[in-house]
Amino acid sequence: MNPNTIREMAPHTRQRFHFAASSFSRMYGVDKVTPEMIDFCAVWAEQTMPAPLEGLNEVDRYFRDLWIESRN
Repeated sequence: MNPNTIREMAPHTRQRFHFAASSFSRMYGVDKVTPEMIDFCAVWAEQTMPAPLEGLNEVDRYFRDLWIESRN
């Protein structure tokens, strides 16, 4: 996914994408986020699945579990 594709997203979708991508950055570090993880975030952002908003630990656990599930 290139930056132009991200810029072309609808504002709400772009917010969801950045929300998911920031979770991966927190969990793995910015330099360890892979293109596959970025693609995963873009796919998730296009869906309407709600993420937990109780705290960052819950958000990160939610995305980690989804990521592991998607890899199986």
